[in-house]
Order: sequence, then C-alpha cells, then structure tokens
Amino acid sequence: MASAYSSETVDDITDITESLKQLSVARAQINSLRKQNESLKKQLNEKDLTASNEPSTSSSSGKIELSIIGTIKTKFKERRGVPRQPGLCPLAQACLTISNSIFTNPNHALEGLSDFSHMWVLFHFHKNETTHVHAKVSPPRLNGLRTGVLGTRSPHRPSPIGLSLVQIDKVEGNSVYFSGVDMIDGTPVLDIKPYIPHYDAPASLRSDQHVSLFDNGSHQILLDPLTTDREAPDGEETDTYDMPLSPLHTRVRVPLWITEPLMQQLTVEFSPRAREFLDTLDTNDIEATIVSILKEDPRSVYVRERYSNQFYTFLIGGYHVSCKFDDNKHTISVYRISYVDNMENVPDQEGAQCLSID
Repeated sequence: MASAYSSETVDDITDITESLKQLSVARAQINSLRKQNESLKKQLNEKDLTASNEPSTSSSSGKIELSIIGTIKTKFKERRGVPRQPGLCPLAQACLTISNSIFTNPNHALEGLSDFSHMWVLFHFHKNETTHVHAKVSPPRLNGLRTGVLGTRSPHRPSPIGLSLVQIDKVEGNSVYFSGVDMIDGTPVLDIKPYIPHYDAPASLRSDQHVSLFDNGSHQILLDPLTTDREAPDGEETDTYDMPLSPLHTRVRVPLWITEPLMQQLTVEFSPRAREFLDTLDTNDIEATIVSILKEDPRSVYVRERYSNQFYTFLIGGYHVSCKFDDNKHTISVYRISYVDNMENVPDQEGAQCLSID
C-alpha cells in the first residue's frame, strides 16, 4: 500500500512538474504576444493614416494612403504646453527634414522654397489617441460651449490632419528651418507648400488702406477695398495683368468667438527665483515663448473647470516650467524654471500634474 502510494505521489509530482513547464511556456508565449501587440499598437499610432511610400486609394474602404515626406524637430517634447495655433510663439523654432525615402535627392525638391517668406505645413496629429470622433467639441475660446468639430481647428477630427502657416528662416540641404511652430517633436509631415498671399490671403490688407468692420449679429466681417495689384497665375504672366479680386478675396467672415473670445488672456508673472534662472541663460527666447504659451491659458476646458486654481507644469526644450494659476485674478505666476536631465524618459500625459490648491 505504501509502495503504491509512493508511486502515485511520484506520478502526481511528475504531472505537476510537466504542468508547471507548460504553464511557463504558456506565460512566455503570452508575454511574446503582448510585446507583439504593443509593437503593432505603436506602429498603428505612428502611422494612423496608413502612410506609406506608395500612395494609393481604396474607394471601397473610404481610406487613402499618404506618404510621410519628413519629420519635424521642435523644442516641444510632449503635447502639454504646445502653442495651440501657429504664430502664437513667433520665436519658437523648428526644423523639418525631408526623408530620402521619398526623393533620391531631397534637397532638389526644396529648390526655390527659400524665395518665399512663409509656407504651409500639412502634418499628422500622430499623438492624437482619440478612438471616437465627436461631431461637436469645446474649443478653448468658447469656454465650455460646444460647436461643430468641422467649424473648429480641433485636433480631434475624423482625419487627424493639421495645417499651419509658418515663417521660413532658412533652407539648408534637405532641411527647412522655420519659426512659429505649433507642433510636437517628431511630428510626421505630409506636405509643404509656399504661401502666396495673392491666392491664399482672403483680403490683402495694407497699412495705407482703410479696413471697416461690421457686425451682423453672429459674425464679424472684414471689408477691404478692391485691389488690382494681383499676381498672374502661373503661365499667364503679362506686363499688364489686371484682374480685380473676387468677393471671396475682399470679404472675410469669422464667428464672433474668434474676434471676441469668451475668455480673456492671462497676465504672466515671474517669481524672483524664475527671473534669476532666466538671467543665467544665453538665449532670450525662452521667456517670450513661455509668456506666449501661458497667456493663452494652455489648460483644456475640462482641466480648468475641474481644478479652479492649480499648479501646472510643462516642458519646453530642455526646461521644466512650474507655475500657478489664479483664476480669480486672471494671472499665472511662473515660480520655477529648471533644467530637465533626461528628456527621453519624460511621459506624454496631457492634463497630468495639475494639482488643486483649494
């Protein structure tokens, strides 16, 4: 009996050992699948537009494939603190490098671009992790009110594509350096086009012209006198090209919340400690950039309503900026600016590190 019991015990131990081995193999396979899944998720997030080097269309799926022509390098390593619109931080600079996977000689593709002062940048909101697109959104200037997403510049769109007008600083090799950036570091670019005011500007406003403004109740309309000073279309250049602008080019209509936002700009103040740090820097653009970002209140409506007065931190370049909002006085105090040791390990968590002080 004892012998039989011992034999059964040995068999049980053997079975348990085999089960443990199988469990170990299963765990290893699960971990491998998890890693593959994470890798696929990362690839999908980076190429949400199914961008490839061979553009094509698919009418049955309602999707298109676009090529990424290059990536942008900026001081903004995370979404927090990135200017909401181009030109809000005119001193904020960036560099677009054209990929040689698109052009054998990418510098050839940039030939002639330096003759222009500005360009349009068409890019992908690659950090937009929204899985459901809402028909109505709450832009910051509406202060919580909702309007149609296609009537705003919200990044949370059916096709997460951004469009920015920036100033060209210089063109070197296969890179374009520009100012007025409102993009995060690593942003993939789909296309760039030179800005031509004769075609792109709805109204040619000059300092010697009188511009009238009237309100029709829900919109404000800019009226500009007709001008015949317009460049001829490509291939139709003549010495006497003379064509008045169409009504589209002489009248610009915008909703009232664009010209008269429901929230006012904030007053930005620096503590003696922060001022002392700024005085030690060799560059003077950091202070101007911080002011440009903070005076427009970079907080989302949700964060602003949930935390009335709060501490707020964000990164710009290699600097960590800490500040405190006073929503009653409409001020924000920058109380500390410090260096960031390792930018690679900084998480990109919009809305994090907002602490209520009430």
